[in-house]
Amino acid sequence: MKNKMFWLAILIILAVLATGFAMLIGCGQASSTSNSTALKLSLLGNASTTTPVFEPSVTGSSIKGQSTWGSGPLYSVYFSLREFLASRDEGIVDRSNLYKLLADVDTVLSGAQGIAVTSFAEKEITPPFNKLQKMVCDQAGNDTANKVAVARKETTNETNAILTWIWSDSASKEEYGIASVYFNKSTKDLSIDMVYSVDYDLGDTTTDYNLRCNVTGNAASNEFQFKYIIGDNKIVSKGISRGEGNYMLFKYQGGSDPVRYLVVPSSADENFFVEQSSNATELYSDQLNLPASVEAYKDWVINTDFFSASDLMSDKSLLNSGNSKQGTIYIDY
Repeated sequence: MKNKMFWLAILIILAVLATGFAMLIGCGQASSTSNSTALKLSLLGNASTTTPVFEPSVTGSSIKGQSTWGSGPLYSVYFSLREFLASRDEGIVDRSNLYKLLADVDTVLSGAQGIAVTSFAEKEITPPFNKLQKMVCDQAGNDTANKVAVARKETTNETNAILTWIWSDSASKEEYGIASVYFNKSTKDLSIDMVYSVDYDLGDTTTDYNLRCNVTGNAASNEFQFKYIIGDNKIVSKGISRGEGNYMLFKYQGGSDPVRYLVVPSSADENFFVEQSSNATELYSDQLNLPASVEAYKDWVINTDFFSASDLMSDKSLLNSGNSKQGTIYIDY
């Protein structure tokens, strides 16, 4: 009886060890599938404490800037970083506003929690639009039914992610988005590299409305760098977005207009930009005249190139160039 009990115990131990070994092997292979890891990140919340948020002057549902100071490149500087509150601005502010765009990406991110993802040994993943930042990930999944995809690596302190999606509210229009995201939950370092395009004619592969933005910075110290292009309007900016006595320097250009520099206090709202459009006290055409308040940011802003048309996802054939998923937003992993 004792011998039978002894061998039974040995068999149980061996079975447990074999199961554990099989699970260990499975974790290192691309065959395991899971959706248990959820991305824990608010792009809108973390970006809006990193980059500046310019409070609008609003009467009812109108946007003051559209009726009182035109739609030139200075307006684009303001509007790109205008405050967005869904309860007030939904249906009024479009996705050329960074915060409206990020609010919608947060919705995509929430929906991406349910995507079945494949686990694999961590590796560098190239986004479907290969001009965006590559990310080291250990899970990925493509949901073709809902036209969304994700690649990610989530640790206690860090999130690496690539999010891709197609929105469509009519049979004749598609909106494409791809974002590479990094966030350190401990240091609050943030990086968002994103392209967004709208195709109003599905009969060809050319996209008709194109935007690109890149944000790096720190949500705790409010230091940021910002690059942005929509149509012919281009922006480069660096500074500290919060705190008394802090400043930001913007370089911008619209179409064939000359390059301009704008010194913006961290307390600026829409009224500051309206004032500069009619009584320019902080607007400079000569970089040599920039004040000491932006000395720390001057070299980076002056020497950083604007995004150009070649940085945009202007044709769907550019997606996944060179791999089997070419022409789609799905992640090749």
